[in-house]
Amino acid sequence: MLKKTRPGHQASREDADTCALGRRTLIQGLAVSGCLAATGYLVCSPAESAQDARSSKPQPGDQFVFMTGDKEGHVVVPDDVKVGEAPLLVYPKDPGTEKILASRGNLLMLMRVNADDLDPSTKPHAAEGIVAYSAICTHEGCPISGQHENPRMAICNCHGSTFDIGNNGKVVQGPATRRLAMLPVTITDGTLVVAGKLNGPIGPPV
Repeated sequence: MLKKTRPGHQASREDADTCALGRRTLIQGLAVSGCLAATGYLVCSPAESAQDARSSKPQPGDQFVFMTGDKEGHVVVPDDVKVGEAPLLVYPKDPGTEKILASRGNLLMLMRVNADDLDPSTKPHAAEGIVAYSAICTHEGCPISGQHENPRMAICNCHGSTFDIGNNGKVVQGPATRRLAMLPVTITDGTLVVAGKLNGPIGPPV
């Protein structure tokens, strides 16, 4: 179970261990796509890139699948995403080819807040209070998986960067300085699907 982190929380050895676990989980998830994480960067096999260029980004109509856990690879439905729970780490899936688009750049997180708590800039891109963002922290690229006591916030356990997922993923506490990229979602035939493109860059500034 992910630890709940208090506002103003400072990174500790326990958080460093959590971050290391998150990195290992991410690397394990990437293995299914023929990709390897090396020195913090993703290296994919040329054969995969040439084989399917559209896999580089989630596309409208793509579904979401669980990255890990008992439901790994299963399609996410709206009831799987609950208010007050930690970010749900997912990959997009092409429903036409059934291919899971597993890559570091495609690691996403789903969270749910009360629809009335969403900022006007964010609400049009949400579905029943569910929002989707890149799960790659914009500080040093850790996967964001921390549960914050405020359901509008997502926190990176590596160094404590906190993001307001109810307001376009803006940074509310550093060391990250850039907001998270948001991915519009909608619900079609009872399934949560991608409704647009990521609205910003992914990961740390280069």
